[in-house]
Amino acid sequence: MFVVCILGVLAILFLPIIIPNVFHGFHIAHISLHIVGISLAIFLTISTVYAYVKIRTRKIAITAIAFSLFVASEIIKIIDVTWPYTFYLGNITMEQISHMLIIGMLGIFSIGVFRRE
Repeated sequence: MFVVCILGVLAILFLPIIIPNVFHGFHIAHISLHIVGISLAIFLTISTVYAYVKIRTRKIAITAIAFSLFVASEIIKIIDVTWPYTFYLGNITMEQISHMLIIGMLGIFSIGVFRRE
């Protein structure tokens, strides 16, 4: 499943993100870092959703929501890294939205971990 997640992310991001930035020096390393982050986040989300389907506990459901926020944050971050200064939501930058999602992910994940059943 891990390999399928990695190959799926690479296949989806190959034309719009990887190919245009191949010869941009160190920038491709930064983009690769976020591609790895997206792959790991998708793998963790799929794994926790699968575990939730099998076990059906609220702790795992909360953890799955936290990991899905991690996926959203990484997607926003790779859009910001690939096309900087292109997308805005009013006065809020994409980087700030990504940071808010990471903070939300950490909060929800900690609720899932420390929750009593």
